[in-house]
Amino acid sequence: MSSKLRLGMIGTGVAARKLYLPAFNRLGKKLEVVACTNRTRKKAEQYARLANIPRVFDSAEELILSPDVEAVLISLPIDAQPELVERALAAGKAVLSEKPMAPSVAEGKKLVKAAARYAAPWLVGENFAFMPAVARMRAWLEQGKIGEPRLVEVMQMTFMDAKNPYFHTAWRHQPKHVGGFVADGGVHMAHALRRVMGTPDLIKSLTANFDPALAPIDTAVALFRFPSGALGTWTSCFSAHYQGPMLRVYGSKATAELGWSHALLRSRAGKETRFETQVDSFEAQFSHFCDVVKKGVPVAYTPADALDDLTLIEAIVR
Repeated sequence: MSSKLRLGMIGTGVAARKLYLPAFNRLGKKLEVVACTNRTRKKAEQYARLANIPRVFDSAEELILSPDVEAVLISLPIDAQPELVERALAAGKAVLSEKPMAPSVAEGKKLVKAAARYAAPWLVGENFAFMPAVARMRAWLEQGKIGEPRLVEVMQMTFMDAKNPYFHTAWRHQPKHVGGFVADGGVHMAHALRRVMGTPDLIKSLTANFDPALAPIDTAVALFRFPSGALGTWTSCFSAHYQGPMLRVYGSKATAELGWSHALLRSRAGKETRFETQVDSFEAQFSHFCDVVKKGVPVAYTPADALDDLTLIEAIVR
């Protein structure tokens, strides 16, 4: 048996090209993409040539049942994923599916319950769970370097127009999942917030749709209270510009902030401790999935974790 994970891909869209492929190329000793499929065969064939994938299937069902495929990566519209996650698990194939794990919390609960019947592992592809800077923010809090957290700010803003490749994804313009762009992108920050601070016990929110092309909503703001007593704010917007940290925690001793590739701790005296990382979170995610399947390593980000993140973002967008 090959030491490499033999991966089959269902869905070959923008994420497969821009995010997955560079990670696959760096993980050549651990992972081999042996097959792919897409609703439009021509797109699957184009990706197969680009990624040097030897086999293209006409359907997801054929790929799942292929003995050459050891594990399945499902990267489809959010509402289409749950059925195929369960099919693949039922076929005994390990599954890595995209986030959010389901189009709604209700559907997510059904899927988690159904998946529990199967022995094959299932990892939800929340790459923020594999960002070292998020882990460092949590460590600073646990080590008492921030002191008692008092205020928290989340800023999740991406200007979405025709220059952004995700703008052209048809299913995002007519979403069948709760919250549209805000939930699709915001679930990342839901994870980072919960990882660092825990889950709020009180949430009050407002939403808006400023750009009709980004319906049903492109903006959400929320107020939080955490079990510790700390208060927080959440701002998501896909129709305005922003540059700055994604998460700030203001404590009695210091302030900490999270960027894409760094975390920064600033003491009340002004001393800065900067944590820099060059780790690609998608590469780390796929590497972990290989270890889950080939070495039996426990799943680091469970379906229950994914459901909790979805529950938080749904509370904000509703």
